Amino acid sequence: MEIFKKDLAINAPEFQIPRKSSTPVPYVGNQVRQIAVATFDPSSNTSQRAVGSYGLGVYIPINAIITNAWYDVITTFTSAGADAGTIALTSQSAGDLKAAIAISDATNVWDAGIRGCLPGSYAEATVAGDTAVLDAARKAASYVKTTAERELTATVAVQALTAGKLNLFVEYVLSA
Repeated sequence: MEIFKKDLAINAPEFQIPRKSSTPVPYVGNQVRQIAVATFDPSSNTSQRAVGSYGLGVYIPINAIITNAWYDVITTFTSAGADAGTIALTSQSAGDLKAAIAISDATNVWDAGIRGCLPGSYAEATVAGDTAVLDAARKAASYVKTTAERELTATVAVQALTAGKLNLFVEYVLSA
């Protein structure tokens, strides 16, 4: 039996797409969703512990439509006293990925584990006469479209952080 190169699986090594200074051109035809990954790590980077906003060094291009976002808390977050500190995650406008929620909140959104964000998630309404069109409209309303190139940002409020680390994943496609 002969084995041809065309029959072998190809494993692509990890790669990063560099940030471009020019306006990206939207694709016509089939398009691959892109995923931006940013890390917020006040455990290692003590300059990210105080109350304030911190750019995460990852940018979403102009006219990107964010269709989904989630984050993986690697190290549970804690703050200076009673975990009253809040954290918000932002792309286009304040808290549009994750609104400011206290670390001590009963939903435990800042405890270790995978957590969802607002884009791609929406409140399901169960009312008489609901249709697929209304459902699709609710989902689309949860998307975020950037009006300029935007840096992913984490905002700490109320109380300084003492520990925590997360990886933020933002899925998007380009539009005009």
